[in-house]
Amino acid sequence: MSKFDNLDLIVRDVGAAVDFFEKVVGLPARVVDENFAELESGEVTIMLSPAAMVPVRQAAGVILHFQVDNVRQARQRAYDHGVAILMEPTLTDWGTESLLIAGPEEMVIDLYRWVSPHYSA
Repeated sequence: MSKFDNLDLIVRDVGAAVDFFEKVVGLPARVVDENFAELESGEVTIMLSPAAMVPVRQAAGVILHFQVDNVRQARQRAYDHGVAILMEPTLTDWGTESLLIAGPEEMVIDLYRWVSPHYSA
C-alpha cells in the first residue's frame, strides 16, 4: 500500500508562492527560504522550489483542491488579496460547493466544501 504524503511544486518565485498559500489559502509555512519552502496541509506536505532533482518543464494545467469550512469566506479572502476569481462559488454535480481561483505559476486552486454525501461510483 502506498500513501501520498508530499507534493513538490516547481515555482519561479518561492516567496510569492508562499505568500499566496499562506494569505489566500490559509496554509502555514513550516520552512521558508528563497529556494525552498514547506507548507502544512494536513497529511500532505506541499514543497515549493524553483528546481527539481530531475529535469522538468514548467507545470501547467495543475489544479490543487483544498477543503475549506466556508467557501464564501474563502472567496472574500481571495478577493481581498487581489486574486483572480476563475469560477464563483458553484454547486457541483458531485456534491461540493466549489470556488476556483488563480494560483501562482498558472496553477488553479479549488477551494471547496462538501454539501452532500461524497460521490461514490
